[in-house]
Amino acid sequence: MKQIIIPLRERSYRKLFSAQLLSDLGNWLDFTAIYTLVVFSWELSEMWIAALTISLGLPWVLVGPFASVFVDRWSRKKVMYICTIIRAMLALSLIFVPNIHLLLLIVLVKSTCGALFDPARQGAIRLTVSEKNLPQAVTLSQLSMNSMKVIGPAIGGTLIAILGPTSPFIIEAIGFIIATFLLLRLPSLKSESEIETINRKGNQRFWSDFMQGLHHIHHNFILKISILSTALVMFIIFLYDGLLVFLSQDLGFNEAGYGLLISAVGLGSVLGSLLVGYIPRWKKHPLLFMCTSMIFSGTTTFLIGLGGMKFLLGPLMVWLALAFLLGAIGAGATIPFGYILQSQTPSSMMGRVSSVAQSTQTFAMLIAPAIGAGIAEIIGVGFLIAIAGAITIFIGLLGLPIIVKLKQKLIIVTEQRGM
Repeated sequence: MKQIIIPLRERSYRKLFSAQLLSDLGNWLDFTAIYTLVVFSWELSEMWIAALTISLGLPWVLVGPFASVFVDRWSRKKVMYICTIIRAMLALSLIFVPNIHLLLLIVLVKSTCGALFDPARQGAIRLTVSEKNLPQAVTLSQLSMNSMKVIGPAIGGTLIAILGPTSPFIIEAIGFIIATFLLLRLPSLKSESEIETINRKGNQRFWSDFMQGLHHIHHNFILKISILSTALVMFIIFLYDGLLVFLSQDLGFNEAGYGLLISAVGLGSVLGSLLVGYIPRWKKHPLLFMCTSMIFSGTTTFLIGLGGMKFLLGPLMVWLALAFLLGAIGAGATIPFGYILQSQTPSSMMGRVSSVAQSTQTFAMLIAPAIGAGIAEIIGVGFLIAIAGAITIFIGLLGLPIIVKLKQKLIIVTEQRGM
């Protein structure tokens, strides 16, 4: 545990991480409250839930990659604190939102601010932490994102039960305001080489800058394969993610049991992130670690799918244990991806490259649920999950020989960067 928190000894990174923690919490704290408002208060149909999901994800696909060109030109500090204070105001406006149409607009703008904040944060990490502490810094960042996806909705639900349906929006706004003050106390977050690059960009065209990010990804095989494989795995996961409630019924869980199943996945993701951060030896061969994780997570998914098909029978604790393993292995694999993204990308391009990576993953996550639901209606949820697991195993096995050949190259690149 001490190894993971070492980057927090560096003052600038400590402020950045604290702000990210509050930002990640704010991204998910209102999740339960918004869906409760749509379903229980306004009693709207599934069509509006789909529209809400699109409003949440669309900015990450369409806005992020293009706006990131300006994120790389502008002060990352300014981008982060401006986006954070806007989200604070939007969170407060949710208290008074009168209808679904205005709600969708607010959610769209709030997600757009998040899509701008994230690439700025990615670029800020390397400017606030020393190179030797970068793997642990990436681990902490990933741990914040993974844990808040679980903790945020849970806290939001608790606040609704105790203080009322608008309380998550108030707490969320307070968190964003505190994060803004933390971000204002950061240094300028610009290296000398980056300042020179920005000064030369006055006469360059937008598309030239945008294509530089794509060109960097295209000509860096390690980065390219990690982005594509992560997006593919995200697509596979979200084929069945929204159908887990039906899987839980097939496994014999009731409503409370479904909550336990989701909590097991969430707890596994948090502890998996901690474990990977505690043993950072994977940084020598991060792609190999990712590939191996795919094989193990695919195997776990396949076994759970067989349980949904009634081919495997077992007590509920077995399925909870497998759900925990699935979360732990899956979350652990995301940290090496974050490390590759940071170590293989110049600071001046971090906004563009990280936005392309994020948009690729988000696009996969947006289109997968509809495809998964259509397939599940034909073959069943259990069969779908078993197939998803088998495909994940196949991808991992397919990538092993390629990654083994790349291993020596990655070692050389890492040594040259002094990591």
